[in-house]
Amino acid sequence: MSSVRRRAIILVSALVVGTASSAQYAPQYAARPQAPPTYSTAAVGYALNDWRRLRQSSGYSFGDYARFLNSNPDWPAETTMRRWAERQMRPGEHGSTVIAFFARNKPETGNGWARLADAHAAAGRMAEAMAAAREAWASPNLSATDEQAIWARYGSSMVTADHDRRADALLFAKKADDAARFAPMTSPNRRAAFAARVAMQQRSPNVDALYGAVIGSVTSDAGLMMDRARYLRETGRENYARDLAARPHNFTYRPADPERFYEMLLLLASGAAQDRQFNLAYNIARQVDDALPPGTTVSAQPLGVRDEYTSLAWLAGTTALDRIGQASNAIAMFDRYARGGRSLQVLTKGQYWAGRAALAAGRYAEANGYFQRAAAYPELFYGQLALERLGRSVTTPGASVASYAATPAQRSAFANNSLVQAVRILGQQGRSTEQSLFVRALAESLTNDADRGLAVDLSQQIRRNDLAVWISRAARTDGSMFYVRQSYPTLPATLSPNVWSLAHGITRQESSFDPYAQSHVGARGMMQLMPGTAREQAGKMGVGYDATRLYTDPAYNVMLGSAYFQRMLNMWDGNVPLAVASYNAGYGNVRKWVARYGDPRGNVDVLKWIEAIPFVETKGYVQRVIENSVVYDSMRSGSPQQASFHVSRYLGKSRPG
Repeated sequence: MSSVRRRAIILVSALVVGTASSAQYAPQYAARPQAPPTYSTAAVGYALNDWRRLRQSSGYSFGDYARFLNSNPDWPAETTMRRWAERQMRPGEHGSTVIAFFARNKPETGNGWARLADAHAAAGRMAEAMAAAREAWASPNLSATDEQAIWARYGSSMVTADHDRRADALLFAKKADDAARFAPMTSPNRRAAFAARVAMQQRSPNVDALYGAVIGSVTSDAGLMMDRARYLRETGRENYARDLAARPHNFTYRPADPERFYEMLLLLASGAAQDRQFNLAYNIARQVDDALPPGTTVSAQPLGVRDEYTSLAWLAGTTALDRIGQASNAIAMFDRYARGGRSLQVLTKGQYWAGRAALAAGRYAEANGYFQRAAAYPELFYGQLALERLGRSVTTPGASVASYAATPAQRSAFANNSLVQAVRILGQQGRSTEQSLFVRALAESLTNDADRGLAVDLSQQIRRNDLAVWISRAARTDGSMFYVRQSYPTLPATLSPNVWSLAHGITRQESSFDPYAQSHVGARGMMQLMPGTAREQAGKMGVGYDATRLYTDPAYNVMLGSAYFQRMLNMWDGNVPLAVASYNAGYGNVRKWVARYGDPRGNVDVLKWIEAIPFVETKGYVQRVIENSVVYDSMRSGSPQQASFHVSRYLGKSRPG
């Protein structure tokens, strides 16, 4: 038995959770902030009543939603209500309300753009009205009524480029019949390509002749390539579609819908990789930049575009490094991956693997540079691995938020923030479930460290540890680091020292230390236990089962959850990644993954095994639990785990980094 496995089993046997009362879960910081300032609660109280009403139904008017959202930005369910509001818009909406509504977020539909054009026109801002009308015209979901109205009002000012955009967008949305109506108005040099695309979507008998007339443009017109690849796949010629997408291309006409285009490339590249056509997969995925204009900041693109872009860059990087022996090319693709996302998790993952690829290419100074950059984020999984590569220990989170001192003006603005007031009011009213929603919304709304520091102080005043956790999490998702002690709350001291860090790491990821947390599938409390699992575990332990105590008694929840996790560890011979994955996705799924991808307890690279997990949530979960546990290790003065060998100890690796 390996020494790593023996140590893990010792951890299992040492797991002991006390049955402390819920009161022990209050924040355990020595200093208590001053009493909060007084404020009027009437306006926020009325707004909360409106919020409860509006979030329950999509049937209210645009004005109802818009007036509320314009006055209460960043409140929970804002995205859903904005979508409902835009769907409910009708001609003749109040112009100033429409303009204010879209000041924060651009329209997402043709209907929204059409109403914005109406609002600007009513205010006499014809240049803005024309710009909005052009965006509406380019929307594939524009209604027939709005299409006619925009054509009647703005058609004389439209140019062929506007009609090209409309035809292209309609074809990307697979609306060939609608696109065909605009063919006579499109640019002469694009008309034949549009005709070929319509023919492929409609399965016209003359499709071969029409495509043959424009075949030379397929690597310069992304829409033509998209429709040809679709056509080939749908007619049973998958390999031809892959060959087409792998050709070197330099688009004159970029995709009207980059996300859909990336989805097609990813489908083709992934299929090629699964069929072990690795060179083909790489050549499809590596051309990820061609879909966007030169100089585009990918991290500023919508989430869907970023996700597909980074998935392609990752596939290209891993294929180049592991399958076709092109480590130098892998560096470039991992670097693209790092710059393609917005979160620090994406950044550090890309930088770490770029460093690994640089090592494989013999470019040691470059590798060190990538590891140095990733190591700047010691609270993240790949930042911690980079620190191990550099022989450095994980730094302990800052002891306080004093360094983020706010000005008097910032303090006043924070106190008057409606989200802050709502969090306080809901706590005073005992509405813990609603308060949890506002805690997260507040954390995600913060854009500077001064406000984050004030919010951390608030978390301790109202005894909501989860607010401090969400502040740190939201900051790094938005590309900032907020690494403070208060974002790593603690469970009672009755936990066994041997598993103290791991138990905290799981709880921080499961519930963010919110004892009232309940998932959409019914998991409850600190360690997010399903009632059936909790009942089974209570029976095995010989203790009474009480479903209510899962979210009213944190100690009871942690006792059952920790014991259940111990079972997972036992089942996997003490292997932490396998046990953590089982806690999240179920033992049966993990058994399937071990059969499919190999056993990380053997010779399989555990990092690559984790990255191969097909459940995106579980893949991230394993990394987050381990990174949390490493930070908790760093907080334990005199702990035997305080060394540069943090992450690898949990991973069961014999080499650091």
